[in-house]
Amino acid sequence: MPYQTTVQDPNQIRFGSAKVEVGASVGALVNLGAAQSIKFEEKFDVVYLKPDNAPKKQIDVTNHEASVTFSMMEVNLANLNTIRGGMDTYTTVAGSSTPVTNETHTLTGTTGCRLNHKNGAGTVVTVVTVKNASDSSAVLNTDYVLYLDSEGWTCIARVSASTVLTSGGVAKVNYTYVPSASRTISTGGLTTISPRVVRLTNVDSAGKKFEITVYSATSEGGITLEFPADDGDEPMMPEVTLVGVCDATRTAGDQLFTIVDEQGVTA
Repeated sequence: MPYQTTVQDPNQIRFGSAKVEVGASVGALVNLGAAQSIKFEEKFDVVYLKPDNAPKKQIDVTNHEASVTFSMMEVNLANLNTIRGGMDTYTTVAGSSTPVTNETHTLTGTTGCRLNHKNGAGTVVTVVTVKNASDSSAVLNTDYVLYLDSEGWTCIARVSASTVLTSGGVAKVNYTYVPSASRTISTGGLTTISPRVVRLTNVDSAGKKFEITVYSATSEGGITLEFPADDGDEPMMPEVTLVGVCDATRTAGDQLFTIVDEQGVTA
């Protein structure tokens, strides 16, 4: 039997999974890491007027929502706290201060680089010295700056006018960081859940993205932690459902979600 058609545009065929990010805003998204069964779904109800003597007519769309579901493979309590929107009390116990000596980073232009370790409290690490490859000392805010990224990592970037740290050169950083000895989520009694932004991003081999952003989503359902068999090869994977509704602070027509497609665009 002959085929009924041919592929019309191979650029419109999608492969691969997605990176899952959640945060209080688009500028504060946290990468949740490894996940399975990632799914986006839109739902709405169409309301019709049905006269007795005329065809029915659509008059409204109600219950417009978009959900993102997935199974977390990295059971990170800090990320669970972010997902759950402030209905918990999240605390950390600080570990011991740990020194790092001569950690090297290549600084190109003014683009920042993450240091290899971070404070468990999500604060900037304590930098003792920064030197170039020739061991000349660099000065904070004159030759380099430090800042936190959206996931709580300390980053270092050179100042464009620096003569000590040249673009493409090596910076040797000595610092101390304080990891968390433990993390705790306790819950019960807080009844307000703050909405979260959730984003799914698929990047193809050419570096182009297919990205979905839901603007105002809240976690639905509690935590389920199923402990696998000791001799099994599957990790604990709590299931997460985030349901988004229209954000009335945004412009009508752009209140629920956005899909950005770079992969289907041809030159």
